[in-house]
Amino acid sequence: MALLTISDYPAVRAALDISLTSAALPDAIIELDLYAGAATRAIRARDPIAESRTGDDLARVQLAAVLWCAALLVPALPQIASETHGDDTYRRQTSDPLVFATELRGRAEAELAAVLNAGTGSRSPRPFAFTRAARFTTDMD
Repeated sequence: MALLTISDYPAVRAALDISLTSAALPDAIIELDLYAGAATRAIRARDPIAESRTGDDLARVQLAAVLWCAALLVPALPQIASETHGDDTYRRQTSDPLVFATELRGRAEAELAAVLNAGTGSRSPRPFAFTRAARFTTDMD
């Protein structure tokens, strides 16, 4: 099963901006190897069996692919701070694209970690043995 399909592209757009339409960011752009292909390869590199997962684990790796693809698209999107139409002016808060892309990749990493670390538990393993250090001696002893 493919990690990213055309049915996931609305989610990619929503991860970027919930008001982003397919007219502003067409499926053909998301589908480019530069974005969807690179995102899929990034997820496969972290989880080689991602596409064969099932249930919640599959949903998590697919969400990770969506978020990673969105992160790759961030620098390509225009940053429009304000628009004027006649007497109406619309101003929106702009964000740092680098920070936003990093946040999206962090969310993708969290989804992958939930899958990859599922059987390890949340506590770090305890050391299984301690030994006594040998006494260091010199010729002067």
